[in-house]
Amino acid sequence: MFERVRDDGCGKLDLEPFHPLAGSFMNPGAALPPMSDHLPAQSLDVAGGRLTYEVAGRGLPIVLLHEGIADRRMWDREFSHLARDHRVARYDFRGYGGSAPATSAYSPVRDLVALLDHLDMARPLIVGPSMGGKVAIDLSLADPERVGALLLVAPAYSGMDYDHVPGGKATFERDERLSKAAADAWAARDLEGATEHLRQLWASSLAGSALELFRTMVRENAKEIFEESSGRHETRDGAPAAARLGEIRVPTRILVGDRDNPAMPHLANFLGRGIAGAQVQLVPGADHLLNLSRPDVFDTALHGFVESLPDLRP
Repeated sequence: MFERVRDDGCGKLDLEPFHPLAGSFMNPGAALPPMSDHLPAQSLDVAGGRLTYEVAGRGLPIVLLHEGIADRRMWDREFSHLARDHRVARYDFRGYGGSAPATSAYSPVRDLVALLDHLDMARPLIVGPSMGGKVAIDLSLADPERVGALLLVAPAYSGMDYDHVPGGKATFERDERLSKAAADAWAARDLEGATEHLRQLWASSLAGSALELFRTMVRENAKEIFEESSGRHETRDGAPAAARLGEIRVPTRILVGDRDNPAMPHLANFLGRGIAGAQVQLVPGADHLLNLSRPDVFDTALHGFVESLPDLRP
C-alpha cells in the first residue's frame, strides 16, 4: 500500500492509505471554481522543525489535515468557503508543502497540539483524510479533551492489519501491485510514471483542474511521498489505535468512496464498528481524494455534520 506500508515487527501493519458543485460530478472534466485569495501563510516553530499554516475566519473551529499524497492545497476550495462562517486552519505536515522536513524524531500528534495551542483553538472539528485521519484518531486517543469531533475521509489508523478486511491480504493485492510499480518508477527516476501509478491507485475519478492539482502536489512533494524523508523519523505515543477505538467518545463521521482502492471501504467499516456512534457513508463515484472527486457530497456531509454539533459553537 503506497501511503505507506510498515511492519512494526509484531505482525501488524501500519497502513497509511498512500457550496454545491453537482456539475463537477456529472461532468468530471469540468473546472473547479476559481480559488479565492488567501491570507499569507504563516510559520510555527515546533520541536526540531517548522510548520507552515493558514488560519482565517471566525466561528466554530475547524482544522483541515491532508493526505500523504497531497499537502494543504487539497483544501484550497474548502478553505475559502468555510472561512466565511467558521474559524478554519490548515497546515502542511513535516516535509510537505511549505513545512520543513524532519531530521530527527518527532510526533505528528504533538505538532498538531502545538498548532492548536498557538492558535488557541479549543475542541475543533478535525477533518482527517487518509494519513491525516490517522493523526486525528491518534490525537483523540492521546488527548481526548483536545478534539470536539472527527470527520474522517478514507482514514488510515495506526495498527491496521490484513485481518480487518474480508479476504485478508488478497484484498490489498491491487494496492500493493500499484504501490510497487510506483516505487519502482521512482527508483528509475521516472516521476511521471510513478505519479501515473499513484493516480490509478488513489485518484482514478479525478479529471480537469482537480487532476492537475493532484499531479502538482505529487510532483512537488515527491521526496516525502516516495522516500519518507520525514516519515522515517515519525514516532507515536501509546498503543496503536486499532485496539483502542472504543475509547473514542467524540461525534465521528466517516466518508469513503466506492472508487477508492478495494480495501478502504472495509477499513472504514472496521472503524465504524469500533467507534461508538460513528456513521459511515459510502460515496458513489469518489476516489481516495474524496473532496476533489465528489465535492458536492463532501460539502453536504460536512455541512450536515457541523449543523449536528451545537456544543462546538462558540
